[in-house]
Amino acid sequence: MSDTDHVPRYPNDAVAHTNKSSDEAARRWRVAIEIGDQGSGTEKTSVKTVSAEKIESGEDFAIETLIDDRVLAIFRHAGKWYAIDGMCSHQGGPLAEGVVRDGCVTCPWHGWQYDLATGIQMINRQPLQESFPIRQIENRVEVSLH
Repeated sequence: MSDTDHVPRYPNDAVAHTNKSSDEAARRWRVAIEIGDQGSGTEKTSVKTVSAEKIESGEDFAIETLIDDRVLAIFRHAGKWYAIDGMCSHQGGPLAEGVVRDGCVTCPWHGWQYDLATGIQMINRQPLQESFPIRQIENRVEVSLH
């Protein structure tokens, strides 16, 4: 089956499939987090600020942010960055407020669990949460939505 023949089977499958392109030049990266002094960001931007000390401590954390009218949950877990749709596909719970363990986030509302890297729901193994490419370049963490 070619990319043009892809038939979406699950709610987020259509967008997730097209967003997995390996063509870096075609990606549009958006700054989601700036690493620096707390309070260095402005109130007029949705870019969140995280202290360099928090990153260096190795502490796991999650941040909810808005990029292009999309709510995203961005996780720092086990030294890696992850970005997934911030609203649980079950009933819209805030995934950034969920508990993260072993590469999986548990929605705080009803306990649905998703793999951070793929968005796959852990019980039925279906790709229900859209996941996004994410990278850190110097003091910026960027997400590609398209």
